Amino acid sequence: MTSYDFSGVHVMADVYEIDRDAVDDEALILSGLTRGITRSGATLCGTQVKRFTPSGLTALFLLSESHVSVHTYPEQNSLFFDAFTCGSTCDPVLIVEELLAALGPCKHRLKVVNRGLEEARHAVNLALALR
Repeated sequence: MTSYDFSGVHVMADVYEIDRDAVDDEALILSGLTRGITRSGATLCGTQVKRFTPSGLTALFLLSESHVSVHTYPEQNSLFFDAFTCGSTCDPVLIVEELLAALGPCKHRLKVVNRGLEEARHAVNLALALR
């Protein structure tokens, strides 16, 4: 697979039982995500952050490879994380690892989905092999 194939990796996480101060700390969350984006090898193009009253935030990081987003729910000590990167030049799992490290002790459910033509070709080959 080359870096230009129609393929990618989608990482989704439900993070909960986060310390209230951590889940409501905009600087902590944004710096964790930024460190993760750098560590992953992705290219950051821009960031948009919306702070809600009385608490919570949504942050969207535009990447050359696609995007990263986080939606916090401080009143429930939880957040949703999403990252999709196209091609094979970066690893979005590293982004969520950095976020989890920044948040401190918490629980999470993580799902990693391979997308695109490489995944479709793999599924077809697997189905043919099972016949």
